[in-house]
Amino acid sequence: MTAMLEVQGLGKRFGGLAALEGLSFAVQPGQIVGLIGPNGAGKTTAFNLISGSFAPSAGTVRFEGADITGGPPHRVVRRGLARTFQATSIYPKVSVAENVLRGALSRLHASLPNQLFGGQHTRQHLATLRAEVDEILTLLGLQAQREQAAGSLPYGLQKRLGVAIGLATKPRMLLLDEPAAGLNPEESAAFGRLLRRLRDERGLTLLLVEHHMALVMGLCEHIVVLVQGRKIAEGPPEGVRNDPAVIEAYLGAPEDCHA
Repeated sequence: MTAMLEVQGLGKRFGGLAALEGLSFAVQPGQIVGLIGPNGAGKTTAFNLISGSFAPSAGTVRFEGADITGGPPHRVVRRGLARTFQATSIYPKVSVAENVLRGALSRLHASLPNQLFGGQHTRQHLATLRAEVDEILTLLGLQAQREQAAGSLPYGLQKRLGVAIGLATKPRMLLLDEPAAGLNPEESAAFGRLLRRLRDERGLTLLLVEHHMALVMGLCEHIVVLVQGRKIAEGPPEGVRNDPAVIEAYLGAPEDCHA
């Protein structure tokens, strides 16, 4: 099977500091893969490089066989690779539905004024996008909040909204940066069930950075472990859980510790 995402020898230096060195791994279509490690391990740097926010100092990123190394992010998104962020990245003063629509608009090549005030074809396209927004809101359990200002939502629903905005770009693969951060155990478990549904029902491939070990071990089929910018282990959850290097570096902390 051809990998959907291939990361080869990826590295990033900031001045004399190596934030990431020689990272290589692959994500197969339909997989849920976790990227874990202590704070400062290089996880978010890896996401920034994969999504095109940063240009790497070394290495390549390929998505569905195409070289996407160095982005830019909007082209990466249009290829079908979208990302959510650790902090909820929303427009707080506009409605939930409008937030998701803005995600959908990123797929259009016309300028924003033309998107909003263009001809009949563009208006028809917008009508289609609004129907897609309704479908996404229903899928993520946000239909009842569609007209609320996004900033007024409880934190857990804001996290769902971030995923909804990502889905509106019609990705084939979604990068999730700490999706369970700030959620209580019940919310985290519900979020995990939602992510599995997105994979099973929409065929999404998922790569997530996460500190919540119960979520990672219960959801991910493959795990990559980073420590101080280097990969120290990779494999299925049970193998990673029992790897002595991982236990020493990361999983030796209490199960509920969000290091």
